[in-house]
Amino acid sequence: MALNMMIKSILKLLVILILVGIAGCAPTLGQVDPVLYPDPPVNAITFWGHSCCYIDVDGFGIVTDPVFEMWASVRRRKVPIPPPSAYKETRIILISHAHSDHLSPKTLTLFPQDAIIICPEPCLKHLAKLKKEIRLMEPGDEYTIPAGRIVAVPAFHPGGRYSLKGNDDAGALGYIIETPVSTIYYSGDTKYFPGFEDIGLKYRPRIAILNINSHLHSINAVRAAWALRSETVIPAHYGAYGYLFFREYRKP
Repeated sequence: MALNMMIKSILKLLVILILVGIAGCAPTLGQVDPVLYPDPPVNAITFWGHSCCYIDVDGFGIVTDPVFEMWASVRRRKVPIPPPSAYKETRIILISHAHSDHLSPKTLTLFPQDAIIICPEPCLKHLAKLKKEIRLMEPGDEYTIPAGRIVAVPAFHPGGRYSLKGNDDAGALGYIIETPVSTIYYSGDTKYFPGFEDIGLKYRPRIAILNINSHLHSINAVRAAWALRSETVIPAHYGAYGYLFFREYRKP
């Protein structure tokens, strides 16, 4: 038992060292492809890979967790990135937590100067050099948008840049986006936890964008969708990046 715990601790340390080493390299962006990524349609949700979605509400652009770098920790980008014309109408950028595949300061410099970044507190120190307005949120906090609002909701996930232990202490967030047309829930990274039932009962999101794969895997993704009572579920957290050392697969 003690030997197994020691091996696990050593492996965790090696993973952290790898992450720190890659994060310390100069970030480079992926290749732009305007044909693959035309301008997003109005009043629609456009998926740009991994956890990045562009949500258009009557021309008002909201983006979730944009990361356009070639490397996100030990994952390498497999597809090109959108051109600036595709996100020129961005007004809100939602950051769910500080992990490098969800928070990229270099990527954020590409967005319009007046775009407002909404994020949990652990993200702040990584955004200090950006000349953009930043709004820190905790579960229950609201931000008004034209004819609607954005509400921060809990997520069960590590919130810090290199933290590995999941919890629901507000270090990581999900978001409710209420518009005249629909209510949208973006989960961010989270495991299944009782918060899904609370969000479903309180906000009744018509559309749920769920970060599946290594977080909401298999039956838990179904449980989350059922608890939310959403008419439409959009799976995210896949497609743009591939692991450098490991297969992106887990047993059901």
